[in-house]
Amino acid sequence: MRRDGVDNKVIHETGESIFNLTLMLHSNLANPHTISKSCDIPQSHMRVLFILKWHEKQTMSQIAKFLGISKPNLTPIIDRLIEEGYVERSENKKDRRTLLISLKDKGIGYLESLNDKVKQHTREKLEHLSEEDLASLHMYSEKIIEIVEKLK
Repeated sequence: MRRDGVDNKVIHETGESIFNLTLMLHSNLANPHTISKSCDIPQSHMRVLFILKWHEKQTMSQIAKFLGISKPNLTPIIDRLIEEGYVERSENKKDRRTLLISLKDKGIGYLESLNDKVKQHTREKLEHLSEEDLASLHMYSEKIIEIVEKLK
């Protein structure tokens, strides 16, 4: 038992529930593989765009770490995103030995259109719920967001 009285069993069961919820959300509501099929760039490239959306300018090492891949494996992904006009390299003014990767307007626009697709897909799934289930889902999802934000 922890000092504040929260039982480790509750922590363990909550972790399992969150893991199961994540799997269910991916398979039943917003499956990234299904969504990526309607996109014109590979999922690995989209992941880089999302990283840059959430973390702005990043070095190659930082992006590789987020993705869990090596820098040599990341290089062709970044090169293609640059070629397509989604991202750009710039000099790191704090450390001239490293380059920063950041989103360009085309990359931001692409993510916005992808966001619209995901929202539309989600709306189509949610339309099948009863008003009561939809209200409950809304209330509890807002509460989950509120609690998860405390984990930052």
